[in-house]
Amino acid sequence: MMGRTHMLFGFLVGLFAIQALHPSNQILFIFLVVLGALLPDIDHPDSKIGSKVRIVGALFEHRGFFHSLFAVALFVIPFWIFTSRIYAYAILIGVLSHLLADMISHMGIMPFAPISRFKLRGFIKTNSIGENIILVVVFLLSIWKLVSL
Repeated sequence: MMGRTHMLFGFLVGLFAIQALHPSNQILFIFLVVLGALLPDIDHPDSKIGSKVRIVGALFEHRGFFHSLFAVALFVIPFWIFTSRIYAYAILIGVLSHLLADMISHMGIMPFAPISRFKLRGFIKTNSIGENIILVVVFLLSIWKLVSL
């Protein structure tokens, strides 16, 4: 999936999470969810985050370790230790939204990399009409959710 899809899907999931978790700073919470939704693509040199730290993309296979459940812990633990738990949850929600979205793409993810190359994959091609339809649906759902808050 493209960065815009991950950001918008993370935003939508974050809106639902706000109602469940009641963070005191909702704007920061949503910001962290969207950041978390971009973090797994740190291993792609052309992604929004990966372009800032190209060395990661040179050292790691895209949709390998950083798209695994092990990386989820790597992303969340610093927030768990050094910030409020609610912000760790925000990163967790964002990263998991990213993995879920990539799981339905034709490239899929390896949830247990580097231990296993087992893949979970779907049928949506990145930057295709299918992804753009998903993007529009998620956008409309986000507007609906914002209006209903």
